Amino acid sequence: MTAAATSFADALQPAPDALAELEVRRDENAANACDINLYLRDEAVAQLAPGQAVVLEVPAGEQVLALRQTPSGYCSAGPVGRPQSILLQPGEHRSLRIMQSPTELYLAPALE
Repeated sequence: MTAAATSFADALQPAPDALAELEVRRDENAANACDINLYLRDEAVAQLAPGQAVVLEVPAGEQVLALRQTPSGYCSAGPVGRPQSILLQPGEHRSLRIMQSPTELYLAPALE
């Protein structure tokens, strides 16, 4: 890569200390009562029951999120979500909603 190409690529990356805000909500009328674990880059960062929400300050840039039903009792055989990638700009506030199909969990944009 040339010096010009490298500096252009560096300019596209957010500052290391730039933060964004990520809000994840779970509907009160969720399909089941099992808690859902939210993972950010393979690390559990929140556990959400129906009707709960969490707001996280995360580094701007690409983030990988995943969902998994809490493995306990009746809930142990529940659906698992595939990792989802999102791109956050510095200072951005993004709202996502936990959704569930018969076979998987996933995140979708939340209407404000």
